[in-house]
Formats: sequence, structure tokens, C-alpha cells
Amino acid sequence: MQKSYKVIIIGAGPAGISTALNLKKNGIDDVLIVEKKMFPRYKCCAGYITNKTKQEFFKLGLDIEKCHYTLIKDFNIYYEYSIRQKIKNKFLYTNDVIDRVELDNAFFELAKDMGVKVLENRYIIHNDFTEKTITLNDERTLKYETLIFADGMNGYGSKFQEFNEKNIAMQLTFDSTLKNEIQIHFGVTERGYVWVSSNNGITNVGLTDVYDINKNYALIFKNLLERLGLKPDIENLRGAFTPIGLGNPILHGNVYFVGDIVGACDPLTLSGLRYGLKCGEKCALSIAKNNTKIYANYIKSLKIKFNLMKKMQKIFYKKKIINLIFNVGCRYFKGIISFVFNNFFVNKK
Repeated sequence: MQKSYKVIIIGAGPAGISTALNLKKNGIDDVLIVEKKMFPRYKCCAGYITNKTKQEFFKLGLDIEKCHYTLIKDFNIYYEYSIRQKIKNKFLYTNDVIDRVELDNAFFELAKDMGVKVLENRYIIHNDFTEKTITLNDERTLKYETLIFADGMNGYGSKFQEFNEKNIAMQLTFDSTLKNEIQIHFGVTERGYVWVSSNNGITNVGLTDVYDINKNYALIFKNLLERLGLKPDIENLRGAFTPIGLGNPILHGNVYFVGDIVGACDPLTLSGLRYGLKCGEKCALSIAKNNTKIYANYIKSLKIKFNLMKKMQKIFYKKKIINLIFNVGCRYFKGIISFVFNNFFVNKK
């Protein structure tokens, strides 16, 4: 196996795969992806796909409908465990098992079919930015011209980023006899939401919140299940963090950060897939054009947008505001609530 590459990407999630495929589009084939897991692999994510995310995948050669994604019929919106409104969905897709496993694996296989080299079950144990080398767990040392971290908040690249706040997401998937339905609950966590998605005998329950180290989220999740009248085995309960705020996109002129690791995740909705794919596109163009400003400017634009969404998050979850929205807005302004949900919170993501 060769020991040097023009570009090495750490992480084979959507942001990493997008970067590799976009590099190929820009004429750069000497690329290696290093992935710590074996595919197919589990991802703590309900797997919802927006219409705009669907279009981004399609541009890269992946039709999500071949991964059994279909348009969700509608949502039932709940506040403090009481139904407030049914929203006719126009832009959001999910798959049969309500997770990202099949989608991520299809994207991974697409990259390999396109000739992208991948090392699975490998991870960095040492790096040297001066020598432009990384050493892997199999003790081989690889040299690069450009290094890209796409390994998420818990990956090796996270040691080079610093976020003051983060969101937590937890979910549990289990067999059930619940009818096919998507429930979105507010008023359960302090600054987040809950989903209960059931489809063809499978239910996915999840919650989000701005992470507070003093809260016992496993207990909160257990109490949630009790309030919902559900009694699944919680042994497979999973959790993950997403960043709030944007990090440093580039170090030393040749080390890039894409996807969650740079903070490309909406702090209000926790939508990150489309931004991760777009990071890959802009990062690849920046490398191909030898112009770091292309990627830096994209992250700058996200920072402006996400700062606004962070402010909106703080306002939205204020007790008086959220009471007004769900106790008054959902009663008297159902059309406006539905329009805002579809065209702002969903289709803009």
C-alpha cells in the first residue's frame, strides 16, 4: 500500500464521503479515507432527510429513495404531552427503520464504487503537523499534503477544536405495535424537543436538549418513556453530541475540518446532514483551487446563520414564548404554524 497521499480524510460519514467525491469531481483522485469503524455502522440519528438534503445527495450520485426513503405523510405536534396540531408535511423524508444505517452505508459503497480508497477499522494514534504525517493503530505511518478531519465531535480531530456549548441527542429504537405516526413533542426538555416515530412495527424515540452536565439524561429518558406508556428494554439507548457554534475551519493552511467537527449543525433543529455535505463540496473546491478563502468564507456564512438560530433557540424555549406558540398559536393560527414549520424549520435545512 502506498505511504503518501495528496489528501487524507479522517472519517467516512457523509461529510467525509462528500469531500472525497467532490475532490474527484475536481480532478483529485489521490485520496484516502481512514475510518475507525466497519461499515455498515450505527449512527445515533433518526435519519430524517429534508428535500434540500435529498437534492445534495442526488448531486453526488445517491438517490435516497433507493435507500427506502419516502415522504412522511404528516406530523402530530405535542406540547407537554398533549396534542396541539397536525402538520401536513411537504419536505421531510424518512426510511422504513427510522435510522441512518442504510443511507450511510449506501453513500460509503458509492464512494468505493467511484474508486475512493478506504481503510476501515483504522484510527489515528499520533499525528505530526510539521512532518505532515499520521500514524495509525496498525502502526503504519502515512504522509499527506492535505489532512481533513471529518470524524465528528468525539473523533481525533476534536482535540483541535473548542466549543463552549453543545446539544445532546439520545435515542432508542425498538419493535412495537404502535400505529405509523410521527410525533414531535415540546415542553419535555428545557431547550430541545422529543420525537416518537413509528413505522411498520418499529418505533424510534429520541430527545434533544442543550447539554447540562448537572442533568441525568438517562433518567430523563426513562421518565419520558414512562409518560409515553412505553416499556422497551433501554439497554440499547444511545447518545451523541452536536456542537453549538462554529469552530476553526482550517489549521496551518492544509488541515481542514468538515461536518460536525467544525460545528456545521443548526443549533435550533440539530439539522446537520446538508451542511456536512456542503462542507465537503466547499472544502474540495478550496483544495482544488488552492484557495483556503473559499472554505473559510463558507464557514463564515454558516456562523452568521447559526448565531441567528442560536438566538432564536433561546427565545423560542422561553416559557412564556413556547406557551404562547402552542397554547394560542396552535389554536388560532394553525395555518401560519404549519407554513413556518414546513418552509422555515424543514425546507430551509
